[in-house]
Amino acid sequence: MWAKLKRQIWRWHGVLLTVKSIAGGLLILRLTGALQFIEIVALDQMFRLRPFEPDDSRIVLVTVDESDIKQLKQWPMSDAVLARLISSLFQQHPRVIGLDIFRDLPVEPGHQELVNVFKSTPNLIGIEKVIKTAHGEVIQPPPILKQRGQVSASDLVLDADGRIRRSLLYLSTQDHQSIIFTLGARLAFAYLEGEGITRQPIDPKQNQFRLGRAVFTSLQPNDGGYVGVDNGGYQIFSNFPRLRNGFRTISITDVLQGRMPRDLVRDRIVIIGITAESVEDRFFTSYTTNSIAAPAGVQVHALFISQLLSAALDGRPLLHVWSEPLEWLWIILWSMIGAIIGWTSRSPRRTVFGVVFFGIALLGGAYVLFLVGWWLVIIPPLLALVGSAITSNGYLMWENLKEYARTLEQKVEERTLRLEEEIVERKQAQETLSQQKQLLQTIVDHIPVMITLHDGQGRVEFVNRQLGQILGWSTTDLNNIDWIAECCPDLEQRQQVLDHMLTATGTWLDVKIRTKGDRFVNTSWANVQLSNRLFVGIGQDITERKLAEEASILEERNRMAREIHDTLAQAFVGILLHAEAASNLIAKNPDAVQTHIKTVDELARTGLAEARRSVAALRPQLLEEGNLYSALNRLTNQMKSSTDIHLYCEVIGTAYPLSPNVENNLLRIGQEALTNAIKYASANEIRIELVYEHKECLLRVKDDGQGFEIDNISFRGFGLLGMSERAERIGGDLIIHTQPTQGTEVVVIVNRE
Repeated sequence: MWAKLKRQIWRWHGVLLTVKSIAGGLLILRLTGALQFIEIVALDQMFRLRPFEPDDSRIVLVTVDESDIKQLKQWPMSDAVLARLISSLFQQHPRVIGLDIFRDLPVEPGHQELVNVFKSTPNLIGIEKVIKTAHGEVIQPPPILKQRGQVSASDLVLDADGRIRRSLLYLSTQDHQSIIFTLGARLAFAYLEGEGITRQPIDPKQNQFRLGRAVFTSLQPNDGGYVGVDNGGYQIFSNFPRLRNGFRTISITDVLQGRMPRDLVRDRIVIIGITAESVEDRFFTSYTTNSIAAPAGVQVHALFISQLLSAALDGRPLLHVWSEPLEWLWIILWSMIGAIIGWTSRSPRRTVFGVVFFGIALLGGAYVLFLVGWWLVIIPPLLALVGSAITSNGYLMWENLKEYARTLEQKVEERTLRLEEEIVERKQAQETLSQQKQLLQTIVDHIPVMITLHDGQGRVEFVNRQLGQILGWSTTDLNNIDWIAECCPDLEQRQQVLDHMLTATGTWLDVKIRTKGDRFVNTSWANVQLSNRLFVGIGQDITERKLAEEASILEERNRMAREIHDTLAQAFVGILLHAEAASNLIAKNPDAVQTHIKTVDELARTGLAEARRSVAALRPQLLEEGNLYSALNRLTNQMKSSTDIHLYCEVIGTAYPLSPNVENNLLRIGQEALTNAIKYASANEIRIELVYEHKECLLRVKDDGQGFEIDNISFRGFGLLGMSERAERIGGDLIIHTQPTQGTEVVVIVNRE
């Protein structure tokens, strides 16, 4: 029994080995995400092969194209025009109206009229941008619609290639205290409520819910062809319908001029949006093949609404996927099929025929299942089928060749045993020598250092691939030229390199070498003698290390420049202010002059202490004698006696310690802002506030001076540049609020952690 089982296992051992290697390798590739892109591209192709579906009459688009913008003679359209548009649509009693146009700011004239329309239109849904843009910005909804709870999110989910293959139903708000439905989901749910259909949660975590005839399941990170995808919010696969004529559309010009057909939007979903090319609101879906055919954002929302309505009302299938274990078994199954084809086929032609037949069956079956709502991965199984068939067939041919060779050897051995033994031994010796040479060559070529083999006169006999990649010279090149002269143009350096090579002490020599392409590379070389006439040189490319050292030196110079500017320069500014005040009072009030002289003395001593601190790289003296607030308070008191400006320093909240680096930079930023306000603001009052909040600490320097145009702020001045750099170094935000005649406010916000 056991012997029979062993024979059966050995009979199919090629299939088992092939499945184990090919399927295992593909599963690893899939888990790393290497096959994700080609898998979703295959999904796009199945979408494009899908037959057309009937148009959805439940949705009407009111669009703004280029001709409408020319007719309006302005963009964005005024609030008055938008109010008339919504009122005209509302008169036909649509079931719900979606406004896919941002309206966070008024566009006069007619803002109050628009607000009144918002209040009198209970089935109007506006939009806001919840997910931050690349610049960290969000777009707020119309305030009145926000108060009335008539707001949805306009955000769409894009894959890495910029296409929409996933759809958001809802996501968390910015404060993470509640959820907000996307525009398409909100409009679809509102329409379905009129049909008596509402969401019915199936599980406590609400990952699944029933909506009419459809059951929705939230997308997981590894569903379908995705690997580790971001599944924030509640996402589902986009299964947009392929409509032949699209949705019923009417321009806003026709609506405003009374050319809207009777009952066009009655009891339907109306979406107002922009399709003009100049607005650049275009998105790619699985159906899109070029930028001209890319749908606008309002059309994408309509496609998602149609998907939800068709699923809930008509039973149109959603896109489902198998669980990960089933997908693994699916890949292993096709690997087994391919291995069996290759193992049982006696010729490559039969193998190719079998692979083509089963490949067509795989693709056709996956497409049929896709039409009924199942997305099966096809790229890993297809690769498993082809790879296993080729591997097992090649292994079978190899086994046959080995068997034939064994038979031939036996026949030859029967005739001339001794001759066969000598041939075998010689062959084994040659193979071993060849393998050893190949192994040595591979090792030398893959060592991440440059290697040269040269004789006592410096003639090169061998270089490895790393040297050729870095310097461009091959062994043939270096044998035809005086390579030391070519690589070292300087005569003294050339002799130094030659002496270093021939002494072969094993020590490192840093030298800049010219490459074949006439550029220079920083290298470090060590040489060792192998025999009486052979030397080996080992070199390293240290260009990056040199650049890093230079960058480190430059960074240290910049840091010392900022320290000197923020300490000594500020102290000298204070001395000059007090000296100027003393010179003005020397004839009027000698006693006051004495006070200024004492302050000058104190500032001079402080500047001397800061100079010593800069040399010793210690904390600022003001922070050594107390906390951040006391340091700012003392700095304010020093400035009071030199100016008539009212200076105030106060702390808000309960103070807590920050890291020494953060306190040092906050002190210097406050010092710079205070000095600038005294010198340039012409203010009557300057107030310094240190605000300790639960998670953040704020430093605010505010004056009531002359202010300036915010667009004219230039960070080329060393003071403002230093403030910006210091805020960036501690991970803080530097904010400057100012307007002419309205004063200036400098705010630095840092995280408590």
